[in-house]
Order: sequence, then structure tokens, then C-alpha cells
Amino acid sequence: MNIFPVMRRLRTKESREVFSRIYFKASGLPIPESYLHHPNNRVFGVYKNQELIGGYILGNNSNFRTIALFAQEEKHEMLYKQLESKGIFTEICCFWIKKEVRTQTRLNFFIWLTMAYALRRYGTPYVLFGTCSRSLAQLYSSTSKVKFLSEDVIKRKSTFIFWSKQRYAISGISEIVFHKLKRVFKIAKKSQSLINI
Repeated sequence: MNIFPVMRRLRTKESREVFSRIYFKASGLPIPESYLHHPNNRVFGVYKNQELIGGYILGNNSNFRTIALFAQEEKHEMLYKQLESKGIFTEICCFWIKKEVRTQTRLNFFIWLTMAYALRRYGTPYVLFGTCSRSLAQLYSSTSKVKFLSEDVIKRKSTFIFWSKQRYAISGISEIVFHKLKRVFKIAKKSQSLINI
């Protein structure tokens, strides 16, 4: 039994398919088999007491799932051209944290920092990522190290795409997490003051 959480690269088909099933339950988005098992993509899981509590995929191929999911098809060519002018990108995709873990500060921080470590070790000079969560988009915008690329509406949901330089992975993610924690503590403090009224 692991007392402390651990990050593992998921190398077997079985472990990746477990990741895919849990991610689908958490997000409602299926991961295509071709993306999940692509030889250039690295799938990472974070475990606590042998339970998968979070994870992400670092994609290193020329077809970005981020653009396919978060931008209208007529914008794809333009976005690819914008990215080509900057350099080689690694995309962070299928990032999820178990709902019960999101309020556990240390575990939450650990998962985000494992992603920063993985990017520093395996990432290319530039990083691409997106979200359909407005609150996550605001979180990503909280650091100057993250640059906005595109906003769209897909299936009546707002979507956002961002990019950053890989060398800012640790400092940028740390800033995002600290901003998130400040927001959580502010909400908790406000809730406590309402209880005391």
C-alpha cells in the first residue's frame, strides 16, 4: 500500500484503458483509441493507495486533439498556422482529478506538480492546452506565462485554447495552483463567516 501518492507512466494497453474509462466518467468525453495508444503520446496516472485519482496525456504528434475539441472546424487551419510559426508543441490533454480529491489541497497540488515535472522532462519548447470550463480558463489566465489563443462555442459550451513556453511549466503551474488555493481559501472563509452569522 502506498502511503504517499505516486505518478506513473501508463505503458500497458490495460492501464491506459482504465484511465480512459475513468476519464470518460469524469468528463463525458471519450478518448479515441488512436489517440490513447498513439506511440508519441505519453499517458500518466496519479495513484493514492493503488487508486487512480488523476492523470493527463502529453501528446506529441501533429494532430492536436485540443484543436479538434475546442475550436470550430473552419478555424482549424488558421490555428495550426499560428502554432507553426511558434515552434514544436506538446499538448496537455485529458487532464482530470477525482472529484473528492479536488478539495484536498496537498493531493491537488501534487497532481498539478507531477504534470509540471512531466512537461519539463518530456515536453517540447511549447505547450498547448484547452478547456470547456470558464472557471479553469480564468485560472489559466491568472498567470502571465500562459497566452490565450482562441475562444469558441462548441455544442453550446464556451471553449478556450491556450499556449505557453515549456520552460515556464513549473513556475506557471505553481502560480496557477497558488491562485486556485487562494480562491478556495477565500470561498471557505466566506462560507465560515456566513455560518457564524
